[in-house]
Amino acid sequence: MAENTKPAAKKLRLNIIDFLVIIVILGAVVGIALRMGVVERVTNQSNVEAARISFLIQDVQEASADYFRIDDVFTAKNLECEFGKLESRQFMPAEAFIANINGELIKTHSSNNRIDVRGTVIGSGTFTDEGFLLAGINFIAPGSTVRLQSSELDVLATVTAIEKVEKSS
Repeated sequence: MAENTKPAAKKLRLNIIDFLVIIVILGAVVGIALRMGVVERVTNQSNVEAARISFLIQDVQEASADYFRIDDVFTAKNLECEFGKLESRQFMPAEAFIANINGELIKTHSSNNRIDVRGTVIGSGTFTDEGFLLAGINFIAPGSTVRLQSSELDVLATVTAIEKVEKSS
């Protein structure tokens, strides 16, 4: 006589090892989210403000002046975010400083068609007690070097000032 019995259905039982594995996996997910900056992006995007960012680009070819058009959008390539929209620009002969035999610095200007560009962009970010977070995640301050790109240009710029743009009524 063969008994025709089915095996009893197994119940899902969690023991302490299963519980610890689940906690480790959740911890890894939270750690990855923090490392990728997801939490910072979510919290810092809520108070994004317009900022006027002044910059200096030194010693570029004079022909490059044609590529600095008002309202062009620049991205910060090394920060992987938008830097801002060009608001103003000023072109000057490139300056160089040379030390004489007494150690004094003498200011000279380039004679080989090189220029310096000063300008401002309107960008966005978060103002904090420690400084300014471009796009809410990348810290920049006066003295920071940023690789700027537009559709036709790729240059290194030094940030010279950052100020809040007051909302006009």
